[in-house]
Amino acid sequence: MTEALEIGKRSRSATRESLLNAAGEVVLRLGADALTLDAVAKEAGVSKGGLLYHFPNKDALLTSMVANLIAEFEQLLEIELNREGDLTIKGSWLRAYIRAGDIFDRQNAAIQSGLLAAFTKDSKLLQPYQEASIRWHQQACNCGLAPLKVGIILLAADGLSWNQLLGLNCISDDQRSQLIEELIRMTYTDE
Repeated sequence: MTEALEIGKRSRSATRESLLNAAGEVVLRLGADALTLDAVAKEAGVSKGGLLYHFPNKDALLTSMVANLIAEFEQLLEIELNREGDLTIKGSWLRAYIRAGDIFDRQNAAIQSGLLAAFTKDSKLLQPYQEASIRWHQQACNCGLAPLKVGIILLAADGLSWNQLLGLNCISDDQRSQLIEELIRMTYTDE
């Protein structure tokens, strides 16, 4: 019986993940305004009732999409933290954050842009991101560098993300790479 329950949980989780992916595809292709439960069900190839089993309304779907993006970033951050190795070395957490943010932005810019439109209509969707951002920034402040320097680096890294997210294209990809390298270099010095 326990094995059957575990299989059922994995199946529900896979279905939920496929529904979130379908929702992301709708946003990518058609924009946030086209994100309806019907459109997601059609994209996922499930009935609307099947979708409603996992997400009872559009708000629940959007909330899960935001949570999914936060979880994806945190997975990338964990990979980069492991890559850093010794987290007691000054600036290591911040270096991991910068690299994870760069990878995340390059992989998820389009879906983030689509969700931004949803944020403008429902600011409570921003709350989980705000809470995660506060947590990440607190962790960065504990990386052993001077608080002012940490603040400058965080604002620059976050500014790069917003530049990508909003499609401002204020800098080229090459300039972005150079800025990332410079931010990482800054985490090695106390000046």
